[in-house]
This record gives sequence, structure tokens and C-alpha cells, in this order.
Amino acid sequence: MIELKGISRHYKDGREKITVLEDVNLNVQQGEFVSILGPSGSGKSTLLNILGLLDKPNAGTYLLSGEDMTGHRGGRLAVVRNRHIGFIFQQFMLVPRLTVGENVALPLQYTRLSGRERRRRVDEALEQVGMLARKKDVPANLSGGQKQKVAIARAIATSPSLLLADEPTGNLDIGSKQEVVTILKQLHEQGRTIMLVTHDHDLARVADRILYVRDRKLVPYGEVRGKEVGLG
Repeated sequence: MIELKGISRHYKDGREKITVLEDVNLNVQQGEFVSILGPSGSGKSTLLNILGLLDKPNAGTYLLSGEDMTGHRGGRLAVVRNRHIGFIFQQFMLVPRLTVGENVALPLQYTRLSGRERRRRVDEALEQVGMLARKKDVPANLSGGQKQKVAIARAIATSPSLLLADEPTGNLDIGSKQEVVTILKQLHEQGRTIMLVTHDHDLARVADRILYVRDRKLVPYGEVRGKEVGLG
């Protein structure tokens, strides 16, 4: 499903070169649930942006379902993002002036689906996260947990094979966090591949496998557990 070979990403700050990721290698199988742990500024969100085709590495190769993404430009990348990748963000990223249903329908606007099929998918996605009854509400009327459920519905409306979640419970209370965790587990059980970035060790443990960003590289969590990171 995902294969990274020698991925590196750096930025220029004046004359200074700042390396965020260096020689990152990763293999993720279809249907796997992988958590990536790391402190703020470690490069884990940059890695997620590369996986989501929102950022490009300076070196290395990224294969998604066998297709080399590093050789593609904007148009092809946008098509792959829309058809195959769903995003779940910490800040929800809902459009305030749109209803819940309209927010979920946004990624479907760029498909060739009929209006009837789009409506069916919106309802199906909202029902799966328990938010169909709030379809005509606007985000301002929702709690943080409800907003994140809508964001998850939007992410799955296109039936993506890969879900990328960036601190999906970071702004939620304990009850809402558990509801989101339950939904992620259900989506995984349905066969979706999930990549979860977090600094929350408890959240990371819901995954099949945990990796850690250390010294700009990805290493198995077991190599740092009890040494550089707590069990928190």
C-alpha cells in the first residue's frame, strides 16, 4: 500500500538548511493501522503531509499502491488525493457557513458521481459516525466531538483506501476522544488503511503498530520505549 524509500525533507531558513526528515523508510500493508509518535516539531506532521501528497520530499521515493507519487505534478496528485486519501485534522477544518451535509459533500464535488449517489454517500457516511440527524445543522451548533465526527464522515465519503489522521483527538474531552477512537477502530475493521500521527501514547496504542520519529528518522517504538519517551 505505502512504500517510502530514503525520504528526506528540508527547508531553507535564510542561508541555513533545516532538515526535518532524513532517509525515512516505511512499508505499510493494505488494511494496516499504524501510529506515528513523536514530540512537537519532530517531523511527524511533515511526514503525514508527504503521505497525503500535500508536500513533496526533497529526496527519496514514495510509492502508493505501486504508483510512484514523487514523479507526479499538481493535477495528478490532486486526483489521487481525492480518490484514494481521506484526511482527519485536529482543527476539524469544517466550513462554518455550510451545513453538516454540505461539508461532508465537499470532496464529492470533484468526482463524476451523480447527485443521487453523492447524497447517498453523504447520508451513509454521516450515519456511520452517528451524525445523520444533524445533517442540516451548521458547525457552530456542534460540540468539538460532533465536529470531529463530521470531519471523519467527510474523510470517508469518497470511500478512500487510505485515511490520514493528524492528532484527531487533540481538541476533545475524554468522552469524545473515546467515541472517535471507537469510530477509527470500526473503520479499520472494515479494511481501511489508517496512518495516525499523535503525541498521545494512549491513543497510539489503538494501532496495530507504533513507530516513533527520532533523529529525523522512523524507528520502531520498542527501540525508544522506556528510554527517551514515557509510557504516558
